[in-house]
Amino acid sequence: MMTTLQIVLAIVGVVLIAVIVIYNLLQERRFRKEAEKMFSHKREDVMLGESVRTDSSNRQAETRIHLTDQASPAPEVKHVVDEADAPLPSMDTMRRPQPGSILSSLESIDSSVPEASFKPRQPANASEPTQMSKSQPIQTPAVAQAQENPLSSGATRAAIPEPYADEEGTSQDAETTMLNGLDTRTEYIARLKFVAPTMANFGPLLSTLRRIGKPLRAFGRRADGAWEALSSHPRVAFDLIEFGLQLADRSGALSQDHLDMFTRALYEFAAEQGGAVSCPDKEEALLLARDLDLFCMDVDVLIGLNVVSADSRPFTSEAMHGLALEARLSLETDGSFHARDAFGHTLFTLANQGEEPFPRDGRGLTTHGITLLFDVPRVADGLAVFDRMTQLGFDLATRLEGRLVDDNGRVVGEESLNRDRARLLAFYQRMEAQGIPAGGERSLRLFV
Repeated sequence: MMTTLQIVLAIVGVVLIAVIVIYNLLQERRFRKEAEKMFSHKREDVMLGESVRTDSSNRQAETRIHLTDQASPAPEVKHVVDEADAPLPSMDTMRRPQPGSILSSLESIDSSVPEASFKPRQPANASEPTQMSKSQPIQTPAVAQAQENPLSSGATRAAIPEPYADEEGTSQDAETTMLNGLDTRTEYIARLKFVAPTMANFGPLLSTLRRIGKPLRAFGRRADGAWEALSSHPRVAFDLIEFGLQLADRSGALSQDHLDMFTRALYEFAAEQGGAVSCPDKEEALLLARDLDLFCMDVDVLIGLNVVSADSRPFTSEAMHGLALEARLSLETDGSFHARDAFGHTLFTLANQGEEPFPRDGRGLTTHGITLLFDVPRVADGLAVFDRMTQLGFDLATRLEGRLVDDNGRVVGEESLNRDRARLLAFYQRMEAQGIPAGGERSLRLFV
């Protein structure tokens, strides 16, 4: 039989439990209301590539940093401000591609594309692929433009006007923007102009701009008119600096917040150093960034071929190491083998399907599968590279006594490779038509 003390303690315990439960329910309700209030509006997710566009009426008007407080500026100051205010090249709008389902597979290309002949048993001639030339000095961007020439085939071309086109339709660099290598099709270009050639500490500014999270390039114009890449502590003075913030990359499109941070940092730096800032229209840049991102999503494809063991016997790292070196692949710091071109660009990789990387000494690892990966938009002359990769896949399957299969586990044969090769050709024609050839300078910047 319970004593009075035990009964009191039991009642107190029940009351305490009830109080705690009620308190937790009230807290949960309060937090739920706060969360609903916080997430009731759509927010931008940069990693998903979503750009939230605001109405143009809410966009702040462009401002200028004046170099003097006088009502009537000095002639040389007025000249600087006028030059900074000179119109930058318009952000020429790309033809808006139709959104597709092409993200990681080749299956969404129309089946009406004619099948290309494919000879998987013939290794690609190393002397035949047309490799992208190394980056040329920034004073001669015409070389980069020459690399971007579309295919001479009858592929449909997008209506992308050339920047700085004069009355005869030839490309001009009237405002020197392209003389430094910046690209109005893929970059938002802002201009910072000084009264006279100026040496300044650009380190804090560059650090702030890089924290935006988009690729950035900046070039300064010396007194002799030549351009050079901007460093934190340049040893020469510049009278004009141009900053290019990339409109899109694999993390998504440039957003309003990105542009606001970019321009705000430039205006604040100009106010401190005595300069004038000029920027293109933000709304137009956001539209171009969104369209560029949609196009890049459609052609951003990774092709994978897998060599798996035909029975329960695993592959040894000693055997794979020898075969990879024989195929002129090199083991790199990421633990996978890379096939590279003459300029050091990765053509395709050979990796372990498991989590363990290939050992440096080639010993001690066993696995039941290896994967060949081909990053489509980053490889020039991709059809020849695809042939070389598939040939290596067949050779590895034969030498290791395994099977060559796709990512769905289906055995790879000449018929399926013919279809994939035809689809690859369609991809490359689309990229050429948009002025972004695979493996070209633009592609290597966009697909990172």
